[in-house]
Amino acid sequence: MVVDKVLTLDEAYRITVDGLRNLGWKDMALDSKNRGINSRFEGENDIWELLIHFHTKEMYQVISRSSWKVNNNTSDLVQHLVEKIDTDNSKHVFRMNDNGSFEVKTTTIIPEKIIFLEELKKTMISNIQAYESYAGMLKRFVNIGPKFLDKETEDFRALITSKNQSMMIQNEELIRLKLQK
Repeated sequence: MVVDKVLTLDEAYRITVDGLRNLGWKDMALDSKNRGINSRFEGENDIWELLIHFHTKEMYQVISRSSWKVNNNTSDLVQHLVEKIDTDNSKHVFRMNDNGSFEVKTTTIIPEKIIFLEELKKTMISNIQAYESYAGMLKRFVNIGPKFLDKETEDFRALITSKNQSMMIQNEELIRLKLQK
């Protein structure tokens, strides 16, 4: 029996670009030198980016990143909320990047060639669902007016201080998303 070898980073990058093009993806920003792919998407309530990067030996990363920025007087609260969400999740890394964008990162081992594209699709879907589960809630803080801040802050303090509440919300959201498809 012949075992299919693990792909190199360059092979995985090329197969991913070809596979996404075959799925109809047209507006991809490609960086072949750094083996990166970036696409913009428009969801129901959000415009966001999906990045795929083959960055270290036998590993790749999928990142969903908001195009909106947290730059008002709620940034500390949003940062704290994102840190709370992140501590309750072992599959994805939730963070606010240096530019004020909300990100969900998923790092995965590059599987054997025969199952690579299917596993990549599963990782992308899981990452996007995790992003969508929290992006709407966090985006509310971006454009919130000062007169509503106290009420919103009060509502979200319960989430921030409760134990494992964010995982329950995420699971409910993921179930809702799966039922819509």
